[in-house]
Amino acid sequence: MNIDSLAQQYHEDGFAMARHVFSADEISELQRHLHEYIRTVAPRLVQGRVYYDGTPRGGVKALHKMEENSAYFEDLRTDERLVKMVGAIFAEATVKPCNVMFFDKLSRSDAVSPPHQDNTFQCWDPPEALVATIAVDRSTPDNGVLICHRGSHRSGLLPHRSSGVLGFSRCLTKPVDEATCPAVELCMDPGDVALHSVNTIHHSGPNRTDRSRRQIGIGYISSRVRRDERAWAQYQEDLERLHAAKADAKT
Repeated sequence: MNIDSLAQQYHEDGFAMARHVFSADEISELQRHLHEYIRTVAPRLVQGRVYYDGTPRGGVKALHKMEENSAYFEDLRTDERLVKMVGAIFAEATVKPCNVMFFDKLSRSDAVSPPHQDNTFQCWDPPEALVATIAVDRSTPDNGVLICHRGSHRSGLLPHRSSGVLGFSRCLTKPVDEATCPAVELCMDPGDVALHSVNTIHHSGPNRTDRSRRQIGIGYISSRVRRDERAWAQYQEDLERLHAAKADAKT
């Protein structure tokens, strides 16, 4: 893995991939801690920290801020390989790890992630922030592969609206111009790592296979960024409104 080439690709495309960053043994260990977290921690988390798939088969589809409840996931944020990659991208700045997330496309699930930019949720200014995605399972076009739009990070933060989807509560108001920003499927094997900017438009489709597509996401920011507190407060208000609406619909 050439760190300089990875950083160059990231700045050109808004995303980049590094192959075979984590070994098979490391992924097995990650899976063990993930299984234990879902078994022992997830049942006592409030909505917003955990989201469940709405299909009859159910299951955890997303977890947030895992570092708050697990020393293993807290340590994973500062993995030397990840910090080195992010440091090459955010040159001449200190790398600051943020939250650890989990996303699962459960087998035969129709759940989708609508097109969005992460900074509509995170509100970083300037947008020197990214998500490093670690593949736990193989991801393919059939099981909900992560799709990024090349060059979309240069557009700035675009208008979003409520999506009505728990876990991905906002989506773009207009379709992506694929002539300008073509879609790229980030097919990954276990242990691969993808990095995408918080301003890169991305999404994923349903899982049409009998196997899960699990990924760990870790947020990183540079020391030059600050949070837009007004935008952050508005997002929190919108999220609480969506949670309340979903709760009312069940009663």
